[in-house]
Amino acid sequence: MNTPACCPAVRPTLPRVRAAGLRAAAALCLAASSLSAQAADLPTAETLERGLAGAWRGALVYRDYRSNRQFELPMSSRIQVGPDGATLTRLSTFDDGPQTGWVHITSVSLFDATGLRVSTAMFRKGRPVDLSADEARVSAYRDAEHWTIVYRQRGQDDKQPADIRVTQVRDGDTLTAVKEVGPVGAGDDGFQVRNQTRLQRVAGP
Repeated sequence: MNTPACCPAVRPTLPRVRAAGLRAAAALCLAASSLSAQAADLPTAETLERGLAGAWRGALVYRDYRSNRQFELPMSSRIQVGPDGATLTRLSTFDDGPQTGWVHITSVSLFDATGLRVSTAMFRKGRPVDLSADEARVSAYRDAEHWTIVYRQRGQDDKQPADIRVTQVRDGDTLTAVKEVGPVGAGDDGFQVRNQTRLQRVAGP
């Protein structure tokens, strides 16, 4: 097809259009490579968890299913890294009111070789040992003291099968963890908050 005389600039601009497209494609490839490199440089959840060693104090907030009310209880935790440099022990205590009194919970956790999956045994007097396995994903990271880890597992809540998600956020000397539960397979829209902890660091390892 002949180019009309009134459009003499159309043909010469085609190479520039192609060049612009190539430059845009190159920029996209560079951005994708940069994101991949950043993901590869992220520390694992295991590495970040080891940085929590020390004493923490704050509150446990939970929702009672029967009354649908929220309760806030004083809480303290001490996190220790075992001599092997891998096993994590968390000693948590909270006041559950005049009838129950102080509750002491000990949890022992160990990540697998990838640092992306963690197995935990939780011990509480008068209850069966609770065993769980979570997938762990670092969803945000600025530095060793500012990050977000999301843990997911399929377990039980209120004696019913449930998908469980715990989002743990460290902001310097502040540590929060929000536990959400939902019906199996319901997806993110099915989650509702079950409990959360809000802690401040009071002592190092």
